[in-house]
Amino acid sequence: MSIDISNWIKIGQTTNADFYEISTGFLAVIPFNKCTDDETTAKASVQTQLEYLYSKKQRAAVVIFMDNIIQQTAGARAIYRDMPDPAYQVCFALVGGTFFGRAVGSVFLGLSKPRIPTQMFGTFEQAMEWCSSQVNKVE
Repeated sequence: MSIDISNWIKIGQTTNADFYEISTGFLAVIPFNKCTDDETTAKASVQTQLEYLYSKKQRAAVVIFMDNIIQQTAGARAIYRDMPDPAYQVCFALVGGTFFGRAVGSVFLGLSKPRIPTQMFGTFEQAMEWCSSQVNKVE
């Protein structure tokens, strides 16, 4: 999946992903190629998002590109289920453009019950359309 990120603003980096502001109210998480996601990396991911949103005093929808993740542990899934702050993170759109990316996202959705609306999409455009509808619900 090829997405033009040239107009996005990089807001952070953890040991397994880069974080961007797509536009006001929309963040993106782009995991590094062939990364694993465990409890430590999941905490860092949520914390990176929240620190940025708290500093801006704004809410955002978060688009997460799943294709580069080769393994996600139960500990990571528990963090993503429990740690996000619904006052700042509106929703999570998981984008899986490959069979494996969709499988990782589907396992997450099947084994976890996120507190924040979370859905799987095949394309970035579909994810952004849904994210926009979620952001507009809360404004």
